[in-house]
Amino acid sequence: MAIGVLLVLALLGGALALAVWRIVRGPTILDRMIGSDMVLTTVLVVIAAAMVIRRDLTALPVLVVIAATSVFATVAVARAVTPSSDPSDDGLGAAKVGTDVDARTDAAADADATVDEGGTP
Repeated sequence: MAIGVLLVLALLGGALALAVWRIVRGPTILDRMIGSDMVLTTVLVVIAAAMVIRRDLTALPVLVVIAATSVFATVAVARAVTPSSDPSDDGLGAAKVGTDVDARTDAAADADATVDEGGTP
């Protein structure tokens, strides 16, 4: 059993090293978020493995808190980088580039400009 535990710890250590490398290397916030999710997941697996080896469930609330933190952080970053489709958005958030709403708005603005200039729509 000791060899199996050492093998699992070595694999988890490798996963943790790769995740930290992804956080440091970047280059975007999404890459860093994937790396931090991987770090938290590895920590979860290490704690869960320790619980299995010790046959003790006292660390279960810690697993729940870490998992919830990971989910909330991922959702927060996803909301921060997702383009807004709210017309009242003043552009302080993420840029609205290439959305269908922009294409329809641009087409409507072009049609209004044609009518205002006395041309036919």
